[in-house]
Amino acid sequence: MAFNLLIGLAHNLLWVLYSLPSPLLLLRRFPSRAISYRPAFVTKAAIFVVLTTAAMAFELFDFPPWAWTIDAHALWHLATAPITYYWYDFLVEDSLDSSWREYKL
Repeated sequence: MAFNLLIGLAHNLLWVLYSLPSPLLLLRRFPSRAISYRPAFVTKAAIFVVLTTAAMAFELFDFPPWAWTIDAHALWHLATAPITYYWYDFLVEDSLDSSWREYKL
């Protein structure tokens, strides 16, 4: 579980770095655009990472079921279901951004 937690946190850190403004990073994400270019939707990635990390607390801080029905894992599924829909919407928006197709080697 510790290894999975480490990989998940590294993954979340990479998405947060993706969400930061370009001048704060060493790597330019959109070489064909100005260095100040930052799509409006990249903030969504950081929001979803924070929400997913918060939902992960249900898995980490497990508790006994309430009334033998609702436990931490069930609440984790409840919390992550809507995040998945909006995350997919972000991925579609990101893939349709024209800056990904403008760079030619």
